[in-house]
Amino acid sequence: MDKPIPHSKTTLQYEDIHEITKTVTSGYIASGTKVSQFRNVFSKFIENESIHFYSSGSSAFYHLLLTLNLPKNSEVLIPTYICKSVKNAIEKANLKVILYDNALKSWISNVANITKKVTPIAKVLLINHTFGIRYKKETIIQLKSLGLVLIEDCAHLISNQPLDIEISSLCDASFYSFNATKLLTTGEGGAVSFSNNSLFNDIEKYSLDSGFSDLNATLGISQLKSYPEFLIKRQEIANLYNFEFTKIFKNFEVLDSIFFRYPIYVTNKKKFLDSPSVSFKEGVDNLLHPSTQNIEYPHSCDMYNSTISIPIYPSLTQKEIEIIIKETERLYYAS
Repeated sequence: MDKPIPHSKTTLQYEDIHEITKTVTSGYIASGTKVSQFRNVFSKFIENESIHFYSSGSSAFYHLLLTLNLPKNSEVLIPTYICKSVKNAIEKANLKVILYDNALKSWISNVANITKKVTPIAKVLLINHTFGIRYKKETIIQLKSLGLVLIEDCAHLISNQPLDIEISSLCDASFYSFNATKLLTTGEGGAVSFSNNSLFNDIEKYSLDSGFSDLNATLGISQLKSYPEFLIKRQEIANLYNFEFTKIFKNFEVLDSIFFRYPIYVTNKKKFLDSPSVSFKEGVDNLLHPSTQNIEYPHSCDMYNSTISIPIYPSLTQKEIEIIIKETERLYYAS
């Protein structure tokens, strides 16, 4: 194999290209009917009509924060184990970032670690389904009782499963990313949905445009038609990984996940990153806290130092999957 198997890859099909070509040749590529159609079908998919589109997930989150009209330096609680763009959006909105730790041996957090970071000036709590790993409904109910504005980061989880929709309904708002390698892509783009109707009415006042063009929306409409098949394929690949890795890894845990990513816990991360045949990646590029504060975030540090993300996307071939499994096994035993 000349090149390693990519870690992530945009899943584009003939139908996507065909529909985009039709939109381009129509001459109508600005924001118009296709954006309205995508809003309609995406709203039906997540069972929420209170949606607004943006140019990215980060922009969606930023405008959501503006809509809250919070006092300057109000505290927004987020995990330290998350991408930097979330922190950037909060600071751009003149709010203060408060970080919380993961749960033990987990890529998401728990009620105890979040609750201890709540102060009298805390206003917002963001929870993220890292890699597509779901928070339990019971956890969301407990977090809701903290009295903060509860925002759900769905950049890694787009779902129409009843329990996922119910969890979103417990949150005040959710935001999504349609970036090129996300679960569902429009090329670039993002969205906010609201369970709190007053917030939806307010965000309309801050919105200057529809977020993206008919080209983006055309791809989104086409992708959404195939999206259930994409999720089935991800689950099928995950099932193969689970079956093989249960035999290899000690204390292997099968995750309740939509499998945007497939993370594993290893003791020799560098060897995986140096693989010549598979592009394994770290879970996140960096933790958000400075290294001088590592003692405050022991579980996040542990997961950062020990996480490898394995390729999992719908266009993986059976041969590629077999190579990934064999290479994972080889590197695990090389520790």
